[in-house]
Parts: sequence; C-alpha cells; structure tokens
Amino acid sequence: MAAGAAGRNDPCPCGSGRKYKQCCADKDRAAASERDRVTAEVRRGLALERQGRIEEAMAAYHFIAGASAEARSRMGHLLVSLGRRGEAVQAFRAAAGGDGAERRMDLVRALLLENRSGEAEAALRQITADDPKSADAWWMLAHVRTEAGAFDEAAAALERSLALQPHQGGAWYDLARSRRLAEADRPLIARMQAAARSLTVADDRVKLHLALGKAFDDLGDAGAAMKQFTEAARIKGAMARFDRERLGGQVDALIDRFTPAFLAAHAAGGDPSPLPVMVLGLPRSGTTLVEQILSSHRAVAGAGELQFWLERDPLFTQATTPAAIADLQSRTARACLDHLRALAPEAARVIDKNPFNLFRLGLIHLVFPRATIIHCRRQPIDTCLSILATYFQPRADFPAEPGDLVFYHQQCARLADHWRAVLPPDRFVDVDYETLVAEPEPATRRLVAALGLDWDDACLRPELNPRVVRTSSKWQVRQPIHGGAVDRWRRYEPWLGELAALVPDSSATAAASA
Repeated sequence: MAAGAAGRNDPCPCGSGRKYKQCCADKDRAAASERDRVTAEVRRGLALERQGRIEEAMAAYHFIAGASAEARSRMGHLLVSLGRRGEAVQAFRAAAGGDGAERRMDLVRALLLENRSGEAEAALRQITADDPKSADAWWMLAHVRTEAGAFDEAAAALERSLALQPHQGGAWYDLARSRRLAEADRPLIARMQAAARSLTVADDRVKLHLALGKAFDDLGDAGAAMKQFTEAARIKGAMARFDRERLGGQVDALIDRFTPAFLAAHAAGGDPSPLPVMVLGLPRSGTTLVEQILSSHRAVAGAGELQFWLERDPLFTQATTPAAIADLQSRTARACLDHLRALAPEAARVIDKNPFNLFRLGLIHLVFPRATIIHCRRQPIDTCLSILATYFQPRADFPAEPGDLVFYHQQCARLADHWRAVLPPDRFVDVDYETLVAEPEPATRRLVAALGLDWDDACLRPELNPRVVRTSSKWQVRQPIHGGAVDRWRRYEPWLGELAALVPDSSATAAASA
C-alpha cells in the first residue's frame, strides 16, 4: 500500500493488528520515495536521449535497471542504436514479462534481434488481439510484415498505429516507404505535415522529415524533397556530432597495420573455409540487392547484417603478439563457423551483409583467407544523396550532414583502395551498381563464379526471393532489377549544396561514354 493510504492511527492494512504508524508506515514511505526516484531517473534518461546524449542516458538507466523494467527496455533500444545487439537482446529479455503490452513487446524486440521473425509475428498478433489499442504493437507488426514483403498488410497496420498515436515519426517514415506515393496521396502528405508541426522528440522529427522528403520525391518535387532531407540531417547532426578527425585516424591506423608483410606473416593461422561471404561497401551502394541476388542461389543463404565482426574487433586490437593473434584467429574462426552454420546448416556459402565490415576486412581476411569479399560501388553522388534521404540511427561515427557525407565517402574510398591493393584479387571483388542494373546477367554470373559455385537461374529473379529483408531497401529489392535510381542526383542538381563536390567530372563522364 502506498504511504498515506491509511491513517496513522488506523489498523495497519497488512493485518498485523497494530496501528499503521507503528507497523508499515515507514516501509511504505521508503517504497514511495524509491518509486519517485526511479521515475525521476527514467525521465532524466529520456530527456538525455532527446538531446542525443546517449552514453549519459545509458548511465542513468543502468543506475536504476534493477528496479525498473522501463529502464532496462530503454537500455535495449540504445544498445541497438550502438550496434551492440547481443547486449540489447539481454536487456530486452530482462525487461520482458508481465501482462502489459509494452513488456510483452520487449520479448518481441528480443526475438527480432535473434532473427526469430515467425515467433515475433505470432506474439505480435496475440498482443494486438488482446490489446488492440497498442499503437506500438501495430507498428511493430507492420515492421515484420514489411520485412516479409507484405506491403499492403503492413500499410494497414501502420494506419491502425497512427490512428491511435499520430506522433510517431517512425511509423510515418515506414508508411511513406511502404510504396510509391502518387497525387492521390496528397491528403496523406497533409496529415504528415500536420503531425510534423506538433512533434517535439528530435528523433521523431528526423523520421517525419525524411518521410515527407520521400513523399515529395515520389511526386517529382525535388526542391521540396531536398528541403526535408537537409532539415532531417540538421536535426540528426545536432543529436550526434560526427568526428572527422577520429574517422581519418581510424583509416590511417588500419592502413598502417594491415600491410602486405603483416598479412603474409599471419597467413598460416587462417581457416581455409570458404563458407563466409562478405558483401560490403557504403550503405545505399547496392549491398542489399547483391545479397538478394546471391541468396536466390540454391546453395547460398543471406544472413543479413550480422554484428559478429563488430563484437570481435576490440579483441583483435588488444592482440599484439604473434601468439595472441594466432590464438584469436583460431577461436574467431570456430565461433564464426558455428554461428553461420546455426543460421544456415545446409548452405555452402553464407552472406554477412554488414556494410561497415569494410573497416574490419583485415581481421576477416586473417581469419578466413578464402572468404569472398564483394565490395559494392555506386556513383558517389547518388550514394550520398540516398544516405541523406534514409534514416540511420544518430551516431558519432556515421555522418548526417552533407559536408560530412562527402568526407566519409572519401575516407571509405581511400580504405577500399588499400584493401584492393593488399588483398588477393580473387578474394576482393568489386561490383558496380550501375553495371549490375544495366547488365544483370553477366554481372551476376561473375559474382556467382567468384563464390566458386555453379550457375543458378534463380539469381536473375531476386524479386521472387522469399527471405526476410531487414534493411532500408526492403521495398526496392522486392521489385524486378531496374536502373531507375541511376543518375538520380540530376533531379537534385540545383539543391545539392556541399554534395556537389561529388558530382562526376563532365569531361571524364563524356570520355567514358564515348
């Protein structure tokens, strides 16, 4: 019982027969004070999140995690944003339990992180049946159905969610990206604009501006779309300031460490398995399309964007002696093969499509010298424009604003040039998006051959691939291969701003087409 619910001289509600003031009053006051403290700390954590102060918010939640399921859940969300998926699963599972829809949703979040989509969908359908007013459950159900390619059903679930809670930037974003909008959708755009005027949470504002940008892009109004994209970038950039010096130093360190001599000195410690396949490159460079094409092959499984190498990278940084490196090579190979075989027991090749593995290729090649690395390239200006138009979690190590995007692309290109120079040419395979969509069959045959596999005609119909797709390209890869996104930047040319530094040189372009 809460303090004050019984009079001081009343019989204690616990049934002891003593007066309340002589029995449970002090305990109840302490419990009420603890509840107030926990509530205040949760509110402080939420405020820190809104300001983009993620590490401070994490500390606030951690301080009260033992007493608050909500704090444990918020820690799970933040761990996901930091790429620490294994820890996020633990946080969500610790928060799950009880009959409330939100705590049951935490179990769903854990299941999705574990790639158990079928179980997650079943749980969501039960939640929406038991509590049809749970906006989060409808939104998450839409998310699962979108990943499975059921876009009409997903859109209906999103409309249910937004009718219950119209201030969800993420739900508007998902709705706008569930299909191509047309003039008949002007009323939907007006609803989005009305919602945008009342949003206060920075992350929700980012998502809604991106949703509006996508809507205007669909309608052919590039100027209005760019205005929305750049406003989203401005807000996100303020939430997590990108550190150019840190990125440049990281690339320098990788180039300095992974020299031909270093790789040769440790070559004998690698595992000869060809099972792992890395598909990487900048986000929005065609990585999802390549994974969808290759995983259509009967002998290939697509595992999505795994976090395996992100979690191992710090261990390798600490390994400084030949013995320590050899031990790490052996243990990492065993752990990776066990993980991949658990995901796809029958596959001859398993694709890890984490684009940021570009920063871990030295370690990957040391552990698996026969792993095929497929590096996706797309015209720089189209790549960065697409990144600008797409939601990514605000992070200090990934850019939001146009000038930082230019710098990021330049550093990634410098690192890719290094890997191309030091890794065997049959292990590091470049694929250009423009070539792939213009001439799918020869480009795809080259990729299948690089994997050491026989040809499979199914690779030419990736839109029929039934696998779950969790990336931002989940709608696009359900369409037949086309070149509609090539030279997209030309529609935006008057509004490119700092991105104009990536516009291809006109004389070089003319020479290449001659």
